[in-house]
Amino acid sequence: ELLREKMKVIINAKKLTERQSAHKYLKWMLEFPDYYGNNLDALYDCLTDMRHLTLIIVNSKDAEGYFAKVLKVFEDACSCVLL
Repeated sequence: ELLREKMKVIINAKKLTERQSAHKYLKWMLEFPDYYGNNLDALYDCLTDMRHLTLIIVNSKDAEGYFAKVLKVFEDACSCVLL
């Protein structure tokens, strides 16, 4: 089996405070497919397909609103989330 290097992505939590803009940002940053559904279920599905992903979350102390829901999905779907 091939060993794959983990993909590391830095996510700015301040960009995740509003639902619509959060999903647009995540689609761009994580290179999700065009059919990405722009909702938390679609986020979970896409993240679980990315087995070698490390998310590095910056500005999490300053983020509010929708970010809490997104963070929960990150923690449920990803094996490595760094705050």
